[in-house]
Amino acid sequence: MPRIPVRKPADRRSRVDRLLDRIRNNRFAALAIVAALGVGALASFTDSVRKLVDALPSARGASVAGQWKSDEEATFYPFKGPEFIRLELQEAAGDQIVGTIRFGGNSQADARSAPLSDGKRNGKSIAFVLDTGNGLRESMSGEFAGNELRLVAHLEKRGDIAITAHRIAQSVQLVDGRAALFYARQEFPDHRAACTALLAREEPPQAYKLSEPPDEWGDVHCAGVHADGSPGFDQFQNDVQLRVVCPADSRVALTDVTPRPRAAKGCECDGTRLAANGKCVAPA
Repeated sequence: MPRIPVRKPADRRSRVDRLLDRIRNNRFAALAIVAALGVGALASFTDSVRKLVDALPSARGASVAGQWKSDEEATFYPFKGPEFIRLELQEAAGDQIVGTIRFGGNSQADARSAPLSDGKRNGKSIAFVLDTGNGLRESMSGEFAGNELRLVAHLEKRGDIAITAHRIAQSVQLVDGRAALFYARQEFPDHRAACTALLAREEPPQAYKLSEPPDEWGDVHCAGVHADGSPGFDQFQNDVQLRVVCPADSRVALTDVTPRPRAAKGCECDGTRLAANGKCVAPA
């Protein structure tokens, strides 16, 4: 008796379902696909993390924002003498840098400041222009790493000056100085003695008539009289001034001094030295 063929029921699964069943039944194919999916997921995750890191300024490296103080004095302008600089920097959108530069630390030259413009950061590199208002092309560029800033000042009349600065808050560098009266870089016990010395250098020399204590700017009023009794030298703005004398390893604080110089916390430790018990000492 002839056999009657048995027909298999129709496979109603889709091609995708049939392919997945074959993969599940083939261990090597399944492992290969799982590995490929893992690599793809890792690549996608890494790309996402990279984008997130790039979007966070703090993750790109240490922020340049803060106060930076030069370690050593430099003569930026011959008529001012050796000075320290302090940079007060802030980071803005688009890798921009804004802030202020302060020059000072020399008792013979007034402290002064100037805004910075065209500041840019590119990774560790920074650059900005000094808006000192003197009509010269002046800028700084360099790089920073952690708490150290290596810069070169590009000055039109002075060439390039290398500067190294550290991130130190001014509050931990301030120490007390003492106030004293000076004339021709010589210290005198009081304003009368200083004025007498000034009048003695006049041509011809004059006798002392009167003097007044320093005004809010530290200037002393001196007046003299000629040998014949006629009025002589009589000025308030002159070379007799009240100045701050700072302890060892410190200079006049890098602030804009407009009123009379202050002895209390009027001095700032040099470079990286810190204030401790009224003295400037090297960091421990």
